[in-house]
Amino acid sequence: MVSRRVWINVALFVVFSVVFLSQTSVQDYLLSRSPRERLQRHFAEFERKVGRDPDIHRALEGVDDQDRSQKLQEMSRNGTARLDNAALLERAPLMSALYSQLSDRACADAIRGGAPTENDRAELEAAFLRLEADFVAKWMDSLQKAIRAEARATPIHLVTREEMRAAFGALEGRIGKAAAMRVDAGLTQRATDAEMAWAGRTIYAVARSLPEPHGSALLRMMTQLAEETPASTPIPPLVPHVP
Repeated sequence: MVSRRVWINVALFVVFSVVFLSQTSVQDYLLSRSPRERLQRHFAEFERKVGRDPDIHRALEGVDDQDRSQKLQEMSRNGTARLDNAALLERAPLMSALYSQLSDRACADAIRGGAPTENDRAELEAAFLRLEADFVAKWMDSLQKAIRAEARATPIHLVTREEMRAAFGALEGRIGKAAAMRVDAGLTQRATDAEMAWAGRTIYAVARSLPEPHGSALLRMMTQLAEETPASTPIPPLVPHVP
């Protein structure tokens, strides 16, 4: 099954592009044909900025220009699981904000980890435009941390069964037994879109209020529920093609 990080990091790269768009001149903005075209035009600038990070630059050595975008996306996808507890906790309110802007179906699609549909992409773009610049800047920083963690091959901590039992115990103490059981049931592949979306939104909304390390254990679990993407699985384009 495709990792959820494939899906959500498409969104992360779009956010980066929006930030660079806001830094261009008014004339350049007005001469562009569409928002999607502007995203494409400024994505190269994003890649140059990230590539100036020494660790990321070394990881990109020998990568052809045409493969650079895919390589960065692979690094961001894999690097999310390598983030430390502090970075995962910083990322939680950003994920909560994004999920609050998505429909149950789009939110569940993101959690399940399948390739985004056209409707999912449209919802993501609309959500990013509604979220404020401060959100974009913080998410941009989170994405770069994930890429850097992958470049440095930061060890991945796999959440143990004991850690999960303790984390769900803390969650139950915070939201009650019935709600905690609902979260648990909502993270199975049999859950409906509404059930899964509710579970994901609840974890990202509540995790930072739990005593550590229980909050970060739940967040780390969210990065490890899906299997890694097989090498043969194509990764969706970072920015939709503009004809």
